[in-house]
Amino acid sequence: MTTTETLIDRARDLYERRFPDGNLWWGTDGQPITGAQVVAHAEAAAERAATIDWKVPDSFRAGGPGEVADGRVHTTYYAVGAIIEMLIRTATGAPYADAWAWYLQPGLTADTARAMYTDVAAFARRYGPEAG
Repeated sequence: MTTTETLIDRARDLYERRFPDGNLWWGTDGQPITGAQVVAHAEAAAERAATIDWKVPDSFRAGGPGEVADGRVHTTYYAVGAIIEMLIRTATGAPYADAWAWYLQPGLTADTARAMYTDVAAFARRYGPEAG
């Protein structure tokens, strides 16, 4: 089992306590979302992080928790941000985390951002609902 798999497995407990009724899997448009939709969002964000000039000190640089590859805010941004927060809390033991605060920290590297989005995709792939 990889470190990522261990982190994701440990984050499941926090997920089950925070979203006991599965409410994570609702889009910001009020419609149900699937794990695959969140995976697509996270993978697009990881790809975007790999292609932008990461050193630009712009608080709105593309590729953030609420962005997809073409820069449109997608209905899955809440789920992506919530998973980032659960992974941070699980990794650090922090009682609270904020996805945007994590994303805007000055020392965040493109590699770290890509790794986080890869972990978000893995979490959604494992625990997200199927289409149907």
